[in-house]
Amino acid sequence: MSSGVPQGNVLGPLLYTLFTADIPQQHSTIISTFADNTAVLSRHTNLNIATANLQTHLDSIENWTRKWRLKINENKSTHVTFTLRKGNTQQLYFNNNIIPQAETVKYLGLHFDKRLNWKHHIAKTRKHLNLKTRELYWILGRHSPLSLLNKTLIYKVILKPVWTYGIELWGCASTSNIEIIQRYQSKMLRLIT
Repeated sequence: MSSGVPQGNVLGPLLYTLFTADIPQQHSTIISTFADNTAVLSRHTNLNIATANLQTHLDSIENWTRKWRLKINENKSTHVTFTLRKGNTQQLYFNNNIIPQAETVKYLGLHFDKRLNWKHHIAKTRKHLNLKTRELYWILGRHSPLSLLNKTLIYKVILKPVWTYGIELWGCASTSNIEIIQRYQSKMLRLIT
């Protein structure tokens, strides 16, 4: 019997939500899901207790996936410890595989670094903006026949959403990181006018 729905199908997210509605919850951790992206968060002043709580939750999710014959892509799983403290944390395991630790993780288009200073996210966003700007230079540049109103509209519709995505989170970044985006805006305004 074949199962599943084609990628991008309208029924996909609904069926996935119904199928995973009984995913195990724990009192000591938080599970965050959006479509098929899942994050398990543990918070505690003691790093070892936070890691132990996380491992307990991962073990219950592992049993749940075995019961429902779900396959988790361990290659896309990452363990990040958000802290200003130095030191190593314990390894986490899922299906007897070590979940690799990383300095940064991408979740729902935002790049979270372990110190939550947003430097990595802003650098990635700036690179993305450079690519988009190069693609649109022919229509936004000084030799474009478009009016200023239309150029501004293109900027607001195509480029501005790239750097404003997730601003509720990364908007608290340091002034030096925010200035990277501000310099981009100034550059674009000079280009458009």
